[in-house]
Amino acid sequence: MREDEYTLIEDVIGPGEPGDRHHLVDYQTQELVSRLWSKYLAHCRAEEGPSEVVQAMRRAWYQLDNEAFAGDKLQRGIRMVSRTRRTCTMAVGLWHADTGKMVHQGEITTVFIHPEKGAVPIPEKWWAAVERLEGRTFEITERAPS
Repeated sequence: MREDEYTLIEDVIGPGEPGDRHHLVDYQTQELVSRLWSKYLAHCRAEEGPSEVVQAMRRAWYQLDNEAFAGDKLQRGIRMVSRTRRTCTMAVGLWHADTGKMVHQGEITTVFIHPEKGAVPIPEKWWAAVERLEGRTFEITERAPS
């Protein structure tokens, strides 16, 4: 339902035993979107080839908009929204598959780290993979949006 809002979209089921009427709590919805963040990073790493540079979550912001329960059919999505020289920020969302009603939305800012050098600029090959996936280019901004 949100094909125009996110680059990658996946179907998921609310964790827990179906029929458990306890709503999903924040760490459960955060895990669902964080796993898609990991898949996005892995997709671009696979295109980049071998590298010592790894990605790490620098900041995560989210809000819970509506309830979801164990066994609910949900969808999750992610897209790149901005970059600086050393970080990039992605929008994430989790919503009810049948109604499109948003459950969880947020942003995840990622930093790039070399084991011996610390924080480093985003690798050019990795970023090229992002732009191919997103189907557009991104300007480098001075700092990540707050």
